Amino acid sequence: MSHKKKEHYFLSEGGEMGELIRSADWSKTSLGNPDKWPQSLKTMTAMMLSNPFGMYIAWGKNYIQLYNDAFRPILGTSKHPDALGGSSKNTFAEIWDIIGPMFSDVMKGHAVSFPDFKVPLHRNGYTEDCFFDFSYSPIKVEDGSIGGILVTVIETTEKKIVADALQESNAQFVNNIMQAPVPEAILRGTDFVVEMANFVLLNNIWKKEENEVQGKKILEIFPELKKQKYAALLKKVYESGNAYSESESLLFIDNKKNGNPFYVDFEFAPLRESDNSISGIRMTLIDVTEKVEARKKIEESEKRFRLLTESIPQLIWETDADGNALFTSGRWLEYTGIEPGIEGSWQKMIHPDDFEENIKIWQHALATGEMYRCDVRMRRKDGSYRWHTVIGEPVFCPDNNIVNWVGAFTDIHTEKAFTHELEQQVTARTRELIQINESLRKSEERYHLMVEEVQEYAILYLNGNGIIENWNAGAEKIKGYKAEEIIGKYFAVFYTEKDQKNNLPQRLLEIAREKGKVIHEGWRARKDGSQFWASVVITAVHNKKGEVIGFSKVTHDLTERKKANDKLKMNALELEQKNNELEEMNKELQSFAYISSHDLQEPLRKIQTFASQIIEKEAENLSENGKDKFKRMQNAAQRMQTLINDLLAYSRTNIQERIFIKTDLNQIINEVKEDLTEELEQKSAVIKIEQTSEVDIIPFQFKQLLYNLISNSLKFSNPDIPIIIKITSEIALGKNLTEEKLIPAKKYCHIEISDNGIGFEAQYNKKIFEVFQRLHGRDRYNGTGIGLAIVKKIIENHNGIITASGIQNQGASFNIYIPVK
Repeated sequence: MSHKKKEHYFLSEGGEMGELIRSADWSKTSLGNPDKWPQSLKTMTAMMLSNPFGMYIAWGKNYIQLYNDAFRPILGTSKHPDALGGSSKNTFAEIWDIIGPMFSDVMKGHAVSFPDFKVPLHRNGYTEDCFFDFSYSPIKVEDGSIGGILVTVIETTEKKIVADALQESNAQFVNNIMQAPVPEAILRGTDFVVEMANFVLLNNIWKKEENEVQGKKILEIFPELKKQKYAALLKKVYESGNAYSESESLLFIDNKKNGNPFYVDFEFAPLRESDNSISGIRMTLIDVTEKVEARKKIEESEKRFRLLTESIPQLIWETDADGNALFTSGRWLEYTGIEPGIEGSWQKMIHPDDFEENIKIWQHALATGEMYRCDVRMRRKDGSYRWHTVIGEPVFCPDNNIVNWVGAFTDIHTEKAFTHELEQQVTARTRELIQINESLRKSEERYHLMVEEVQEYAILYLNGNGIIENWNAGAEKIKGYKAEEIIGKYFAVFYTEKDQKNNLPQRLLEIAREKGKVIHEGWRARKDGSQFWASVVITAVHNKKGEVIGFSKVTHDLTERKKANDKLKMNALELEQKNNELEEMNKELQSFAYISSHDLQEPLRKIQTFASQIIEKEAENLSENGKDKFKRMQNAAQRMQTLINDLLAYSRTNIQERIFIKTDLNQIINEVKEDLTEELEQKSAVIKIEQTSEVDIIPFQFKQLLYNLISNSLKFSNPDIPIIIKITSEIALGKNLTEEKLIPAKKYCHIEISDNGIGFEAQYNKKIFEVFQRLHGRDRYNGTGIGLAIVKKIIENHNGIITASGIQNQGASFNIYIPVK
C-alpha cells in the first residue's frame, strides 16, 4: 500500500511474516483495522509471531488466517502468500472435509490434538501425503465467547517416511535371514537368546522346530557348547566387537545325528545398533562334513599313490595342466641330487645336447594333449649321465579338459649302449665300403654329373676348349635345343650378345681352370631367343695327373626367383612408404596416449577424495582391517597418479616444440638445486660443480633431465655414506672424447654426472634406459621406472647420446654428449 502503516506493539515481531502482516490492508477483511482487533486476538498474534514453533490463527466465522514464519513452509509455494488474510475454507479446500468438522467442534470450546496425522495436502503444485503433530485450541474473547482457533503444528512427514522405511528395512532384513540359502541365526543380548533362526539352519543342522528354539538361550538349547570353544567365542565377539570365522571346525551338538561330531565353516559377527552399540550376534553355520571327508579320502589315496611310487625303480613325476611341477617320487632327489620344482632344475638335470629337443617335444605335448615321449641323458648325483626314456600322459577330467600330467623316467642306458655299439660297427663297415668305392666314383664322376633324367637342371660336359660333348634332358627342357642340334658347338651360344662381346664365356672357363670352379648368375638365351635368369656352376674335370681335361656345367633356371627378388625390392620400397605412414600414425597415437592418460586423472582424484572422506568421517565404523585397506587403496591410487604423470611426461618429450637456447648449464643446475632443497638437506647431500659450459639446449627439457638424474642419485644412495654428486662439462671434438659413436670432426658438450650411491651391475648399462625398467623392488625404492627413459628421450631430442655405467655399491655415472650446434 502507498500510505504508511501504523506501528502496533503486537505486530512488532515475527520476521518475514511480521512484515507481511504489518504491511497488509486488514480493512478489506472481516477483521478490520488492527486497532479494533479484540485484545485476545492481539495477544495471541503477538505470541504467535514471537514463537519459534509453527503457529496459525483462524479467526471468526470465516476463519480469517494469520500465521508465523515457522508455519509458512507448511503452506508450500501454492498457498502462500495468498493464505494470509484469506479464509481457511479456501486455503485448505482439498482437506476441508477433514479439518472443517474439527474447526466447528473447536469453535464450540473443545480442543483437539493428533500425532502423525495424515492429510493429502496440495501445496507445491501436486497433492502429497503429509503428516503432522498438531493441536486446535479455542481462543476466547473478553465476553467469554470463542473468537477463533489457535493451531500449533509440527510437520512430521520426513520422520514418518524414515520410520516407515526403517520398519520396511527391518522386515526385509528378517525375510532375507529366513529365506537365505546359508544357515543363519540372530542371537540377542549377553545370554545369546535366539531371536530367529532360518529354515536351512533349523532343518539341516540343528534338526529342531522353530518353537523349540525361539526366545531361548542358545547355551540352554545346546548345553554341550559350554564345554567347547564356541561359547567362549560368542562372548569374545560380543565384548570385542570383532567378527570371528573359522573353516572346517569340529562341532558336537545333540542334533539327532546319533550324536556324531561334524565339521562346519562358521562365522560370529556382531550386530550393531544405530548408536554403534552391540546388541547381539549374527551366526552363520555351514555343514562341510562331506567335503572334509571327501578330501580325507583323496589324501589317503594320494598317500597310497606315493607309497607305490617309492616301491618301483622308475622316477615318477606329476605336473599341472600347464606343466608346473606338483609331485616327484622320493627317488627323484635321491637319484639326481636336484630339488624338484625349483627354477632351472629341469635344465640342470638334462644333458645340454638333449635339452632343446626335449623341451620342444614337451611343449608340443602340452599344446596338443598328445602323449609325451623322449629319450634323454639324465644327470646322476655323482655327475655322470645315463640314458632314460621319459613318458608322460595327460589326465582328463569329465569335461575332457586336461587337469594334470603323470609320467616316469625309465633307465635304458644298457639297451642304449648296446644299440650304440651296433651303430658304431655299421658306421665302420660303411666307411670301408666308401673307401673301396672311392676310386670307382672318381673314374665315373663325369657320368654321375651327367644324369640324363634330371629335368630341373641343365647338365653339360664341355671338353677343354668349351665344346659341348654331352647333353641331358634338363638341358633340352631349359635351353630348347635337342642333343643333335647342340653337341659339337661352342657353349657361348647360350650367352646374350652383350656377354659374348665382353668375352664372359671365355673368362668363366679360365676362372674354373684356375680355381677349379666358378659360379655365376645372369641372363642366358634360349633357342627361341627368349631369355631366362640362370645360376651356373662350371667345374673343372681333372685326370689322374691333375690336368684339366674338360668341364662340367650345371645350369639352374632361376627366373621365378629373380622375379620374386625384384618383387621383394619393390615391396621394400612400399615398406619404406608404409613406415613413413606408421611414423605419422605414431604421432597420432602419442597424442591419443596423452589425452587418455590425462583423462585417467579425474577418476583417480575421486578415488583419493572419497577414500580420504571415508577414513575421516567413517573411521569409527571401520575395522582396523578396513582402515588398512583404504590406506592401501590411497597408496595405490597415489602410485597410479605418479605413473600417469610420468607417462604424460614421457609422451610429451617427443611432441614438444624443440626451441634451442644458448644456456649456461650452471643456471639450470642451480634451479634444480632450488627445487630439491628439502631432499638435499634431508640427506645431507652435496652437489659439486667442477666446471660448466654454455650450450644450445631446450631449457625446460634439460632441467627435467638434470632433475631426474640428481633425484635418482638421492634415491639410490647408501644411508651410511654422505652423498656426493659431481657435475662437470667440457666442449671438445668427437675424436678427443671416448664415445666411439660421435662424429670425429664435430664439437660436443660432454657432461658427466656421477655419484657415490649404491650403483648397479654392468649388465644393466643399456637396459637401465628402458621404460618400466627397475633394478630394485618398490618396497625399497619408490618410482615407476620411467625417469631414465624420459632422460634418454630428452637426449635424443637434442640429437645427442647418453651412456650409463655403474659399480655395485660404489656409485653410478652418466655421460651426456650434446652437439654444440
